[in-house]
Amino acid sequence: MKKSAIYLFIPAVLLSLTTLVSCDKTENDPTTLNIICLNLGYGDTWIKNAVAKWEDENPDYKINLEASEDAKSLISRHMASSHNTDDLYISVGTDWRTYAASGALLPLDDLIEEEVDGVKIKDKVNDEYKKSIYFTNLDGETHTYRLPWTSGVGGIYYNAAMFEENGWQVPTTYDELITLINTIKDARIPVEGDLQATVKPLVYTGQNTDYFDYTVLTWWGQLAGKEKLDEFLTYSDYSVFDYEDNDGAYIHLKEAVNLWNNIFSDSSNYVEGSLSKTNHQAQQDFLNGYSAMMFNGEWCYNEIVGYMENGVLPESFDLKIMKTPKVDNAVEENISYIVGEDQYIAIPATTTKPELAKSFIKLLVSDWGCENFTSSANGLMAYKWNNENYEAPNSFVESLIEYKNSTTSTFTNFSSSLLYLNNIIDIWGTSAMRPFNGILSNTSTVDRAFETIKTETQRQWEDWKRQAGI
Repeated sequence: MKKSAIYLFIPAVLLSLTTLVSCDKTENDPTTLNIICLNLGYGDTWIKNAVAKWEDENPDYKINLEASEDAKSLISRHMASSHNTDDLYISVGTDWRTYAASGALLPLDDLIEEEVDGVKIKDKVNDEYKKSIYFTNLDGETHTYRLPWTSGVGGIYYNAAMFEENGWQVPTTYDELITLINTIKDARIPVEGDLQATVKPLVYTGQNTDYFDYTVLTWWGQLAGKEKLDEFLTYSDYSVFDYEDNDGAYIHLKEAVNLWNNIFSDSSNYVEGSLSKTNHQAQQDFLNGYSAMMFNGEWCYNEIVGYMENGVLPESFDLKIMKTPKVDNAVEENISYIVGEDQYIAIPATTTKPELAKSFIKLLVSDWGCENFTSSANGLMAYKWNNENYEAPNSFVESLIEYKNSTTSTFTNFSSSLLYLNNIIDIWGTSAMRPFNGILSNTSTVDRAFETIKTETQRQWEDWKRQAGI
């Protein structure tokens, strides 16, 4: 099918794919599948399990796996090579759009029509990714160039052991959350091993304040409803960023940010110095009992387990996720923002083993692959699978599945607008206008932040359109 062409500004380094450095591999063994996979929060046990199973099922072939924290740079370097022997990528970032637009990724139109576990892959993809598996290239042709990877659950994580010890109930509404925060503060519980500190309700990472998105945008979804969110994400004109329009969606995003600010404008609600903490420093404070809760993403479990020499969490720390508390005036209660729109599973167009790569993808998205990922990576793949009789490996995963199964409506930041597909604007206008850091550092306010977003999007709109080829 045909749609209007997407005019991406493709760096010269990508247009000159045949003139740059060669990748490290000097031979392309036809019996070896070369895979690069990101190895960060989800670890690499899950992908190693998949490699072992695939090799067992395909005894005449083997896999050369490069699981790396630096996967994005590796992929970029190899894609710019005249001798790229890679066959499959599993990573994050918006670079895949540029690769797809320039013809550097293999179309997967035939693959999504194939069945896995009796279901076509395109129907196995979770609902929040149904639209974003399609992409229009520079020739105006729409194809599937990437499949999603995870369906990340972000929100408010809590230490269930601490909750149980102190008789705290998990809040189901925003008002109950505020009451709990005050209860924790008033209790002034000493932090074990630190005579100077008492348990705070929260800790956060100032270097990753985008973690706040996962809860704030879910509150936005509750207040605005899916229909208004979909209208906003068309980016029809700059007026969608008008936070004073009572009929629009953006007024509800400001309301959601105010709910967040009501919590974090009071420094007694969180561990001192959170603004300067990395995600690892904040998570270690959480683990060590300095806070009862943390706004985060599902990968935090693996990262926190990694701080333990024996890989086992202490009995005093039982990590779980709570269902995002319902706010007053919610029009859609069981809605959730899903993390992972920038993640991808893709095949470079230069591969000489496309069928082998596709067979590995089919394993990853199968029921076995989804269960393997959940059990080994403590996260959720972006594909439907029957987990009704699944035995979770720990209470964290159990809470994750309960959260996801209780959600009836999901959304990401995906838009089919050329403005979004060219990576110019997002929900905040641009990522630089995400307001949390400025508000936390007292260099901005909620009112000032949203006025900036409104005026800047209006000022730049025509330039953005020209850059996007509209």
